[in-house]
Amino acid sequence: MGIRTKDVAVVSYCRTGIAKATRGALNQTHGIAMAAHVLKEAAKRASIEAGEVEDVILGCGLPEGATGHNVARNAALFAGFGAGVPGVTINRYCGSGLSAASFAANKIAIGESKIMIAGGVESISLVQFNLNFNGFFYEPLQTKMPAVWWTMNQTADFVAKKYGISREALDEYVVGSQARVEAARKAGKFAQEITPFATQMKVTDKATNESRMVDVTLDRDEGPRPDTTLEGLAKLKPVYEGGTTTAGNASQLSDGAAAVVMMDADLASQRGLPMLGLFRGMQLGAVAPEEMSIAITPAIRRLMAHHALSDADIDLWELHEAYAVTTLYNQRELETPWERTNVNGGAIALGHPYGMSGIRYLGSTLLELGRRNAHKAVVGVCTAGGMATAAYLER
Repeated sequence: MGIRTKDVAVVSYCRTGIAKATRGALNQTHGIAMAAHVLKEAAKRASIEAGEVEDVILGCGLPEGATGHNVARNAALFAGFGAGVPGVTINRYCGSGLSAASFAANKIAIGESKIMIAGGVESISLVQFNLNFNGFFYEPLQTKMPAVWWTMNQTADFVAKKYGISREALDEYVVGSQARVEAARKAGKFAQEITPFATQMKVTDKATNESRMVDVTLDRDEGPRPDTTLEGLAKLKPVYEGGTTTAGNASQLSDGAAAVVMMDADLASQRGLPMLGLFRGMQLGAVAPEEMSIAITPAIRRLMAHHALSDADIDLWELHEAYAVTTLYNQRELETPWERTNVNGGAIALGHPYGMSGIRYLGSTLLELGRRNAHKAVVGVCTAGGMATAAYLER
């Protein structure tokens, strides 16, 4: 006898503001504190008791150091959820957040759980520049497939060259994306998502090189540059000689956390909770590691086929801005209309805390469906190693 699956509702979503790595408000904030902050707020917005949460699943791209030691369990404890609420940390690099949501949704769909929290956290400031590289490279695989250990900048250059996407096209896209972010900010869309976070940051005097800790409250995204111009972008040097990737057309290194409460939709309805939407499912794509950016297309095509969706069914498309080349390639292949693609800009302006981004896309896309009184959306996020996650959302 088959298992009857249940609808999975997203009943709340929140995030921190996204802070610039090393220079921003979260540059000294431990992953436990960052994640605990959004866990508490997500539970509050969902009108649930913390003890009702049956598991906390957090995605994290770099789960070591300040985001190690199972940051999900420890954040739940620090948030005051109690010793009875478990937690697990998962890593699929940039696809970690959507994967966390998928794992939570699957538990609810088959009736094993009723209330879960999925989230994502990343402290690039405290972790990325202090990574443990002991045994990091494995020579037998590296000899056969060196691109497994390429930087993401290398993969972006490779895709741009192979598929004929010019530096000028990349920079032109960025100007438009920055403008969309600014329009969304002015409309108050990001403020709806952000839960202000009081913390301490390290500030270093450039003249004396002396550092001190100061109290700050992060209540906005620090990365957007609304004054971005084609002329300014054209002056930036590529990361690698002869390449097309620059600091202007790549997503920003950032810190942040986000969370959603996911619930059996029947239970949410019984309680009279407003539902942001339904998480209908996730599919994966995988390609050669050096072509990471292009994996979104096969993931989304598999998702569309699985749910018998046509392009005309989709009201909103969210194609990850890991790099401008990522969005441009996948938009071109999937032929998504720009007026319904990345309508509020993306990670090039806002920043990209790896484990957090998938949850931000999930929550922000559902909110935008609500604003437009629209019904169906697809989110695609590529991830290191030549993979991608793609989710189908419905409202």
